[in-house]
Amino acid sequence: MVTKLAAANRQLSTAIRMFFADDDAVSVHTLACAAREIYENHCGQAGQHRMFDFVRAGNPRYADRDLRNLLNAARNFFKHPGNSLGEQIEFNDSMNDFQLLSACIDCETLCTPHQPPEVQAYSLWFVATEQPDEGAMVSADPTEADLVRRMQTEIDRRYPGLRTASRQEKKRFGRQLLTDALAGRLVERTDEPSEGDVEIGPNVYVAGS
Repeated sequence: MVTKLAAANRQLSTAIRMFFADDDAVSVHTLACAAREIYENHCGQAGQHRMFDFVRAGNPRYADRDLRNLLNAARNFFKHPGNSLGEQIEFNDSMNDFQLLSACIDCETLCTPHQPPEVQAYSLWFVATEQPDEGAMVSADPTEADLVRRMQTEIDRRYPGLRTASRQEKKRFGRQLLTDALAGRLVERTDEPSEGDVEIGPNVYVAGS
């Protein structure tokens, strides 16, 4: 027996591993969107804030249906048969970044503190490699925005130039984060860090061996 949550977690975890391995981008997108849809709907049913609410707040000109059509354009193209096998859509791997982030945020909402390690690795990777969006910071929860800013500052100090590095180099860094997460070395500490721990964000460490 497989629960709906387990199915979503497995799809998202597989999508993240494929993403960092530079595997097929279409498959990554399809898996990420399938998981995102499950999380998003169940966050809504539980009355929990979800990534779609944040996107909607930043795009008030769009009706919900139109906004969903924009967000799901590639997913729908890959999922449905269409009228012809010759139909085309413009798509590239960078379009997976947001879909994975959206799924990760809603997964964390439903699964905290027991989200898959892949989700933890991807969320840190996105904060580490994306240029800070001050517009998003202004509209975000002040506590969460402050946490992200402090994490970005610490990562920039430890990994200078990462935000402007090539996509290949960014993914190499992501693979290392994923390795650390899967090995249980990506940890949050509320007490004093252990000897050999490397801090990559406020209270977030790569544990020493």
